[in-house]
Amino acid sequence: MKIVLWLTYLMSAVFILGETLRRGLSYFSVNATTMVEDYLCGALLFTAAILATKGSKLASKYMVAAWAYATGGMFVPFYAHLEAYLRGATFRADHIHTDVNSVILKGVIWSIALICFIVVLRNEAKPSLIQSND
Repeated sequence: MKIVLWLTYLMSAVFILGETLRRGLSYFSVNATTMVEDYLCGALLFTAAILATKGSKLASKYMVAAWAYATGGMFVPFYAHLEAYLRGATFRADHIHTDVNSVILKGVIWSIALICFIVVLRNEAKPSLIQSND
């Protein structure tokens, strides 16, 4: 579970800082939905990580919710960009189909989210893995 906790902190930064560095705050005027989605995901992951670090009773529930949100939130960006690449057609101006590095990065992020989601979901049945201080 320590690796999942470490990844939770890391991925919260990836969602918040990565989105800000990649698009800049001015992108809110272009597509606020995608910015809010990534910031919310980062905030949920960070909250879950803090709760787990503190040993809260709510930690495992927040971990499941945060990783479920991250997995679902990355599904369409990854698979839509992968489909565009496979079809050789750009569907969105900011998802150019020839940008293979973005497809790979999105795939890695989605895979990490899915694996962490499965791990925390399985561990939800074993609450003793996260010690409670509440």
